[in-house]
Amino acid sequence: MWWVRASIRGLAAACFAAFALFALPARAADEIHWTITGPTSVTFDWRGPESFVQYGLTTSYSNTVTAVGATPAPVSSAGPFWEARLTGLIPDTVYHYSIGTGADHTFRTPRRRGVSHFTVMAAGDIGSSLAYPMVPGVQQLIADQHPAFTLMLGDLTYANNHGQNAVDQHFNDVMVWSQDAAYMPAWGNHEHDAPDDLRNYTGRFDLPNPQSSPGSPSAVGEDWSWFDYGNVRFISYPEPVSGAWSDWLGKATALMDEAQVDPAITFIVTFGHRPAYSSGHHPGSATLASQLSQLGAAHSKYRLNLNGHSHNYERTFPQSGVIHVTAGTGGSSLEQKSGSCLWPGGCPPPWWSAYRAFHHGAVRLLIAPQRITVQALCGPRTTSEPVDITCTLGSVIDQVLISSPLDSFPEPPGGFAFAPSVGPNPMNDGCFLRFGMARSGHARVCVMDAAGRIVRTLVNGPLERGPHEIPFDGRDHHNRRLPAGVYFYRVEASDRATTLRTVIVD
Repeated sequence: MWWVRASIRGLAAACFAAFALFALPARAADEIHWTITGPTSVTFDWRGPESFVQYGLTTSYSNTVTAVGATPAPVSSAGPFWEARLTGLIPDTVYHYSIGTGADHTFRTPRRRGVSHFTVMAAGDIGSSLAYPMVPGVQQLIADQHPAFTLMLGDLTYANNHGQNAVDQHFNDVMVWSQDAAYMPAWGNHEHDAPDDLRNYTGRFDLPNPQSSPGSPSAVGEDWSWFDYGNVRFISYPEPVSGAWSDWLGKATALMDEAQVDPAITFIVTFGHRPAYSSGHHPGSATLASQLSQLGAAHSKYRLNLNGHSHNYERTFPQSGVIHVTAGTGGSSLEQKSGSCLWPGGCPPPWWSAYRAFHHGAVRLLIAPQRITVQALCGPRTTSEPVDITCTLGSVIDQVLISSPLDSFPEPPGGFAFAPSVGPNPMNDGCFLRFGMARSGHARVCVMDAAGRIVRTLVNGPLERGPHEIPFDGRDHHNRRLPAGVYFYRVEASDRATTLRTVIVD
């Protein structure tokens, strides 16, 4: 009977389909990231069906924490969104973990007080790979540095422009590093801008020492935060909603006062979204510049500020002791103007600007006992928008050494110590011109050809006491590659010139 055979075949097909559906694995957890919340605690956030974290000193694990629903609940998708707080951990220790029964990864509790030798990455103005093709390359660049954590300097997803899918995609894009390195954010203006919703971010993070700002739309007290890691105190600053910055200044002063007299803290670093100094698309804020200069003048350990907002890289000379670095190159579109000068702030750069570039990338901080080495790393090359430098992926395009105020530096007669050197020499793709200043003051660093003609001025402005490394890319002031040959560099400070040093260009 044909209808019996057909019925049997239909029943078998239905049973097979049901079995296959039953056998399909549940959607794995995604959007996994974690934050440092204290010396013995971290918090994990993720999306998906898994509702617990396993962790321990080995891959056998020994502890399980059941997660709770994220509060406030993110609205970018249905979720579910989970948060799990791990407390009572051993300081400065590597742990293995898995979200539910997922893959094994590791996290490390913060380095002990006063300890150094760790790497921090920083980038702002990121977005997601749904809208910005440079995002995956920049995030992989960050992952390749194996940082302890990454400071994400605001404007994380641009979901207000590109839709809620951008939020979920961003937190999947960063998983190349966020499963093994802490994600430490500051909010930007786009996190606040409708139709995006701040709950997408405050609900995804458990910030360390969370603080509220007057006039903030956040109802959970996570407008800014601070934490100690090894020998550095990191303090974020909020968006400039009404009264926020003046309130922050008073609280930051107290935190810096405390760090200034703490022998375990060598450096204070601030980070946020808005720039105090910028010659890019968004000009610097005079209010913020005044406040950070006030803090720098009163706290010798405060030496570095990191920000985004303008989609470019820019580093300042020290302002009241503080170097400001704009790192708005995390993946979203660069912000140039048309014409021969790409910089909205004009060409040549302002007097306070030490180096600037339009190129995607990220900033690396190498933390040592008495030094922070700040390096701008070359990211993927865009083919759809102009850049003003050429560099190799992962190479250092700019570098500066920040010395501790406690670091001894000799002060010989005459007030300046140069000990100039060059490395590598001969150079091909670039080199660093090294020297030291025993006193703060105006300096000029220039490169000359064999006839004594200046072909490039690299520095013409104030430099702080201490060692300096000035990058030189082998190009003249017209950005033309110098012919192979012998060149010289000279450092002048308060009308005192050093002995010339030879630079050989291959």
